[in-house]
Amino acid sequence: MAIDLAPLWNFGEPEVSEQRFRSALSTATGDDALILQTQIARTYGLRRDFAKAQEDDAKERARAAYMRAYEVAKSGQLDGLAVDALHMLAFVDTAPSDQLKWGQQALAIAQASSQPSAKNWEASLRNNVGYALHQLGRYEEALAQFKHAVVLRERGTDAQATRIAHWMVAWTLRAQHRTDEALEIQARLERECDAAGAPDPYVFEELELLYRDKGDETRASHYAGRRKALPK
Repeated sequence: MAIDLAPLWNFGEPEVSEQRFRSALSTATGDDALILQTQIARTYGLRRDFAKAQEDDAKERARAAYMRAYEVAKSGQLDGLAVDALHMLAFVDTAPSDQLKWGQQALAIAQASSQPSAKNWEASLRNNVGYALHQLGRYEEALAQFKHAVVLRERGTDAQATRIAHWMVAWTLRAQHRTDEALEIQARLERECDAAGAPDPYVFEELELLYRDKGDETRASHYAGRRKALPK
């Protein structure tokens, strides 16, 4: 069995996670050491510390490490870790076509797996695949992925993740010039975020753009003001 990463991760504090991984790495050998190294690189990505994560040709080394981690996970039938490794490859290969490739490969594993550690990735992976499709201008395919992600999120208890899933649907509807449909969703999200005490600048930005598309500069300016008034 490969090392159990779950107790070492604190996604809210990547710096703490890095320290735990480095501590474990000091006594790890073989595949465990390789997997720990990939997770250290992942902490840089979570902190958006891409320069550090990719310095000194580390991009190529990261790709090789993630591929090796994927192979180790597959050989050990650790589907959740296999999905995680493919997910991280999309941070290395950032062209939308490459992100789509890795996302689809990871999604296929998650869908075929019976392991909760892999199945729990599906909503996030559909979001990632949808985002890549959106970037490629394949809006109808992106919308299908985002709508599926909404269904999965609504089965869970993470209200914020569910709102984000709905936001992605509305974002794509705007790209398709389906302004009224997008506006209905974003207006509802505004109400939900306000009720939760967590006004969302991305919702305000979309509302500003949607009202501008409708020629309503008064409402567009209102949401531009709401967005700018939020603390940085």
